[in-house]
Amino acid sequence: MIALIDADSLLYKVGFVFEEKVDWNEWERFVGATDATDISITADVVSAKNAIDGMIENILFKTGADDYELWLTGGNNFRYEILPTYKHNRKNVRKPLAFNELWEYLIEKYQANIAEGFEADDMVVMLKTLKPDDYFLCAIDKDVLYQTEGTHFNYGNDEFVEVTKEEALRFFYYQLLVGDTTDGYSGCPSIGKKRATKILDEAYEAYKENPKGNLEAYYWVAVVKAYEAKDIPMEDILVQARVANMHQLEGTSEKLKVNLWKPPVIEVSEGLG
Repeated sequence: MIALIDADSLLYKVGFVFEEKVDWNEWERFVGATDATDISITADVVSAKNAIDGMIENILFKTGADDYELWLTGGNNFRYEILPTYKHNRKNVRKPLAFNELWEYLIEKYQANIAEGFEADDMVVMLKTLKPDDYFLCAIDKDVLYQTEGTHFNYGNDEFVEVTKEEALRFFYYQLLVGDTTDGYSGCPSIGKKRATKILDEAYEAYKENPKGNLEAYYWVAVVKAYEAKDIPMEDILVQARVANMHQLEGTSEKLKVNLWKPPVIEVSEGLG
């Protein structure tokens, strides 16, 4: 078994922990003697590297994996072409001071792979989906963990996550309704967690009443109705879906292409109109 690690979060989680911030004139600003800031930040790179080693060792121990495969996000993410403001809210958020050194450390010591044209998230989800018996998915991001069927390891809180095929499908549609402010897509206006849950619960109950039905078709129709009630056109709904969906890569790690998500086919027998 191979520990398949989304290593982007590893860099940030460790990188920020081993920083020290010193505010040299905090008191002067407090008493009004100056408006200027004099702040310095230093990074303990050695400790950060040791922490990375420890986290990877812990992942291997907890999952029982005898090998690892790390993925990092490179450039040219296809989602920027779909939604130019994707992750726009992160532009002014700095990276850890030791980011570049830790990046190189993961490549040199752990032979980390770099995802170009898409995210490490997409790659680890594709590999886990293609070869579920070969990989143990290890990540922090909820869209990676909960849109993927299987037992996964959340190395952020040191917990295992069990996700069924139905739960993975539902989580995508849940994300499509509520959006993700961290990633910069809004979802359906005025639809919060409770309302989204109610919409999907009702769609699921309708699906159970039709033995010939397709669960995804019921979810999709319910989501579209929620968006259309807010006068959101179909092309904008598809933008949200294609930003949110984690299953848009095809091929192998050597030859990949992005196949943008398409709505499910709705059969007449499903009575969804």
